[in-house]
Formats: sequence, structure tokens, C-alpha cells
Amino acid sequence: MVQKKSIYAVLVAGLLALCMLGAGCTSQPAEPGTPTATPTPVATTPPAAEEFVFNETNNNETITLPVGSAITISLDENPTTGYEWNVTSSAGLEYVNDTYIAPETGLVGAGGVHVWEYLAAEEGSAEFSAIYKRPWENVTGNETTFSMAFVIE
Repeated sequence: MVQKKSIYAVLVAGLLALCMLGAGCTSQPAEPGTPTATPTPVATTPPAAEEFVFNETNNNETITLPVGSAITISLDENPTTGYEWNVTSSAGLEYVNDTYIAPETGLVGAGGVHVWEYLAAEEGSAEFSAIYKRPWENVTGNETTFSMAFVIE
């Protein structure tokens, strides 16, 4: 019986201690009429540049775009056959990245998409051109080609 009373006493003391700790964690409201400062959000990133996306349907087009624009060009590619795009870009286009995106299918030999990213870096004319061929073969004139001209303002 004495042991039972001491267990209750410890539990009650612990409960009281928790209540006192909990009361100390609350904050007092500001006095009425005291203004509270609201932080002003600060922009940490510059405004996004315009983005232009192109694919096979834009072959042989001339596009006008502003300096600083992001350019993405996506072309179908199947490197499992040995064919790949041999790309050339002129001054005015700043290379950013290129990636091959494999197909979502489990089929062996299925083609994917090759994506090139550029930045329209300086005013003037620029060109992106590509020829789809096997690197070890000579150019015959029958290859698939892609080209775009850019007027950067």
C-alpha cells in the first residue's frame, strides 16, 4: 500500500512539473496598440529569362529573340543504331548543357530524345545546325539535317 501511494505521489509531482514547464513556454501577447514588425520579403533570384523550346518542326526557321533568352532544342535520336547528332553552334549562342533522354519503354533499341540547352548570349546573328549520322561514316548528302537561325536583339 505504501508503494502504491509513493507511485501516485511521483506521478502527481511529474504532472505538476509538466504543467509548470508548459506554462513557462507560452508567450505573453504584446500590449494593445504596439505595432509588430512584419519582415519584408527580399527577392534572392533575378527574374527568369524568357525560355524558347524548339524541335524537328522548327527546322530551317529563323527566330528573333532577346539577349539572355534560354534556348532548348530537342531532337529524336537513337544511339543504339550508331546514329547521333553532330552539332555545330555559332558565336552568340552560349552552350549550357546537352542530355540524352532514354525512352520510357523497356524495348531494346528504342530511340530517345537528345536535348541541347543554350543561352542567347550576345546581340547579332547565330546559328544552330546538326547532321544525323554515324561518326565513322563520311557525309554523303543523304543524311537528315536540322538547322535554325537566330536573330538576337
